Amino acid sequence: MILIITVMAFITVMSIFLNRLVRSKVKKSVEDLRKNVEEMSYENNLLKEKMELLDHENHDLKLELTKFSKMIDGFANIYSKPEFKSEIFNDVLELALSLVPEARAGSISIANGKRWEYVAIHGNGKSINDLKSADLNSEWMVMVPKVSIVENITNKNDKVPETYSKLIENAFGSHIYRSIAVPIKVGNDTIGNCFLDALDDLQFSESSKKIMEYFSTILSKLLMMNEVQSVGYININNTLRTIVNFYEMKCSNMRGHSENVAYLSTKIGEELGFSPKQLDDLYWGALFHDIGMIAIPDEIVDKPSKLTEEEFDTMKSHTMLGEKILSYHEHLKEVSIVAKYHHENFDGSGYPDGLKGGSIPLLARIVSVADTFEILRRENNHAPTLSLSEAMKNIEQNSGIQFDPEITVIAAKVFQNIPTR
Repeated sequence: MILIITVMAFITVMSIFLNRLVRSKVKKSVEDLRKNVEEMSYENNLLKEKMELLDHENHDLKLELTKFSKMIDGFANIYSKPEFKSEIFNDVLELALSLVPEARAGSISIANGKRWEYVAIHGNGKSINDLKSADLNSEWMVMVPKVSIVENITNKNDKVPETYSKLIENAFGSHIYRSIAVPIKVGNDTIGNCFLDALDDLQFSESSKKIMEYFSTILSKLLMMNEVQSVGYININNTLRTIVNFYEMKCSNMRGHSENVAYLSTKIGEELGFSPKQLDDLYWGALFHDIGMIAIPDEIVDKPSKLTEEEFDTMKSHTMLGEKILSYHEHLKEVSIVAKYHHENFDGSGYPDGLKGGSIPLLARIVSVADTFEILRRENNHAPTLSLSEAMKNIEQNSGIQFDPEITVIAAKVFQNIPTR
């Protein structure tokens, strides 16, 4: 009996011990399992974060690749246009804005000696033309060596007059919080800048800044290529300019005449809202309007008395000769028309073809009034110099006869505002 009780006690003790042992091991296993689950959950969360980061990076990479592809296609389209050389900057600005979603306005400015000008503006304001025609000092330009973020551009330079700052905001239709400034370079020379403006209080993304760095580099290369292609045109135009200067040096009373006519004509063109290409053609057309005079005999050009009918016919031939000289060069086709028709009269009484009214090319109608005004105001051997008021009266009296009435009104405004002598 004692043995049985002893065995039962041993079994009970062992059961208690084993139960405790099992419970301890189960508890430890549960704790280990819980730790494993927690570790797996932590690792899973890390993996999720890494996957989300990878997805985000892939999205950004896809976005950058899409923007880059769009930029390359855009530049290729711009460069393939026939008018690339004269109207590039409007297209360049629109392309830049399409790549930077934070920007709702922008501009491109080019320095020219001590002055600078806006060559392209995208804004919702009412004074864009005022800003384009403003007399701007190059010291006011914010020039950047690399793509940069500029805060509150209107307050960036203390030298800028307050009236100019207001003109900027009026042109863009809103306050400019910040801008991406992109240098415009030809080779290593910075010639201007492109500003892409945030009209809301937004920060520019790294993606936008990076794509503009690519943009600046590619634009610089294209402008360099354009400059190389333009060298031939520059040489031709400079040679023709030398011919004009040579003719005017022979006639001392005509020195500087063509440059003055070119200046007056482009001012009229600006008032008419001409495009850069139109202003370019107008400038060269006015500068070369009398280039055919180089072939007219000196005894006719310098004759102080009235010309005979035969001599006058010879004098009139300078228009046709000028047209022939210029039309040899493809890029001066439009310019050659000015040389041919700048002596046509609005009432049809001019030469060489007796064109009338609107059938006279617009650029020739502008040069006609600028040419006459310049002659009336300069000292010469054939007629007394007229005062500003006398010259203006002469122009107005010939409105509708020699000159286009609408152009006469605009020309009068321009002439009144030029320095008197």
